[in-house]
Amino acid sequence: MKKHTLVLGTVALSLLTTALAAPMISPQRIIVNPLPTELKVDVWVDKSGTSPDYRPGENIKIYTKTSQDAYIYLFNVDASGHVDMILPNKYAGGGNFVKANTTKVFPDAKDQFTFEIAAPYGLNKVLALASKTQLDLNTLARFESQQSGFADVNASGQKQLAQKLSIIVKPIPQDNWITDTAFYDVVR
Repeated sequence: MKKHTLVLGTVALSLLTTALAAPMISPQRIIVNPLPTELKVDVWVDKSGTSPDYRPGENIKIYTKTSQDAYIYLFNVDASGHVDMILPNKYAGGGNFVKANTTKVFPDAKDQFTFEIAAPYGLNKVLALASKTQLDLNTLARFESQQSGFADVNASGQKQLAQKLSIIVKPIPQDNWITDTAFYDVVR
């Protein structure tokens, strides 16, 4: 079974608004849709609490659920600011279309890999972005490496990830996308 090291983190951001009803950058949620939408997404980890503790070497599972059929994009930001795209990926359960009111877990039981916690220590973030339409993430992430089933992300830190995602979702009708964020701590 392959092991993929997953480390999530947070970097403080200042609130930035570019225009009325434009995507907003937030220190808590990375990118926020300022308009109400019927599309909802929830993201959580397999331990309870607002920021549960994980130790290096432990496995973690990430869950998502949407209120409508949607494409889910999952990113992690570790405590040092490193960004990874968890979903979509090239593994069996790596498809990112989720039916309404269906809980999807990553990695799925059929997947031949696990997400293993590793340092750096600190508060970590998983961002779920749900969209009614597929997004073109080529300016943010590409599947270039033949050795990894995960895309290489060209954003460094939460602020840069938020800025690039804001550009990607800006042309989409605002009632067609939404985000949610899950937190956890990597502890000694």
